[in-house]
Amino acid sequence: MKKTLRIIALAFVAVLVLAACGSGDSASEDSNVVKVGVVGSDSVVWNHVAEKAAAEGIEIEVVYFDSYPLPNAALDAGELDLNSFQHYIYFENEVEQFGYNLEVVGETSYAPLGIYSNLLDEIDAIEDGAKIIIPDDVTNGGRALLLLQEAGLITVDPEVGLTPTLKDVENPHGFEIVELAAANIPASLEEAPLAVINSGIARDAGLQPVEDALLIEEAEPGENPYVNIIVAHSDRADDEVLKRVVELYQSDDTKEVIIEDSKGASIPVF
Repeated sequence: MKKTLRIIALAFVAVLVLAACGSGDSASEDSNVVKVGVVGSDSVVWNHVAEKAAAEGIEIEVVYFDSYPLPNAALDAGELDLNSFQHYIYFENEVEQFGYNLEVVGETSYAPLGIYSNLLDEIDAIEDGAKIIIPDDVTNGGRALLLLQEAGLITVDPEVGLTPTLKDVENPHGFEIVELAAANIPASLEEAPLAVINSGIARDAGLQPVEDALLIEEAEPGENPYVNIIVAHSDRADDEVLKRVVELYQSDDTKEVIIEDSKGASIPVF
């Protein structure tokens, strides 16, 4: 079954990567051209890193995806050189599920999830049976359920750890908890009283996580399974050009760009 799912994912991503890249090429044969996959419609931080890299003769091409499962499939298939969109738990789950030959080569930042609303001024104002939107992937969905528990809306089985699913939830208020692709969640705020949104997606939608979220995850120092990472194919984890790109990312000026662009919602960890 896992093999079948992987074949489907790779077949699907092949079409989308070709469209995203604008050509039929795989990751460039030019070792100084680095294709970096991200999720969202823009990346101020990676554009900043690209400018720095260009001064050293390294061309960074940012490839945008609108769905979380695609960048790892693309990287494993050789359509990308790096990707930068996920945290440790999501990465480890995908590697286990699909058998990807991928490796973490750097850490970037911690982006807390938040609970947002266009219809309510406070979480406690939600009515029984109301709709709540959460991300549809296993790790961020589970993370969202834990945040809803922190808000006092549901109770999660403590035995399931960091990746609970809807079947692990006690829902005494009968909320309609709907799973939706993360990039599509901001649009749901026009109809759903509450939605749990990743900080990066929230920023792309014009939201300010620290100011606009009714509740936001605490950014605890030290080891955190939700720290975001840069990933390469295992065969290229020691590639000097890719290592240099990671170094350019993990610099003081990039740290300042992360903080300014995210309005403090993303916390650099380097």
